[in-house]
Amino acid sequence: MMHQVSHSSSIRLITLSHLMVSAMAAATAFTTLPAAAYPGIDGVRFRDVRTVHYRCDADRTLTVRYLNGTDNSAAILRISGNPLLFVNVISASGVRYVAGQYEWLTKGDEGSLRNLELDQNATPVYAGCRMVKSSR
Repeated sequence: MMHQVSHSSSIRLITLSHLMVSAMAAATAFTTLPAAAYPGIDGVRFRDVRTVHYRCDADRTLTVRYLNGTDNSAAILRISGNPLLFVNVISASGVRYVAGQYEWLTKGDEGSLRNLELDQNATPVYAGCRMVKSSR
């Protein structure tokens, strides 16, 4: 048994297939951007960049911009109004970033910022920080 397809039906099928091909091409182009399209430093590219807002003890807030690449991760925090670039280093538990005398340590949705020049038992610069919002 043969099915007859009307001219208008075949046009709709062709148009639909063209739309699907165009959508797939656009999605592929989006996911295969050249490395230079991503933010980076001296050839190191960060494909996952996100900003996270934290609410800390004493009703303080802290905003951290995370830059994650294949082999490298960094974070930008403002300390006393100055942006500092923190780099990811080995940690026994959680994720640890350091910049100069500062250490930003996160585990899950929580974090704390310590000044490593102070006594180990000193109160962190920012303590009890909990993520409240994350965006790309």
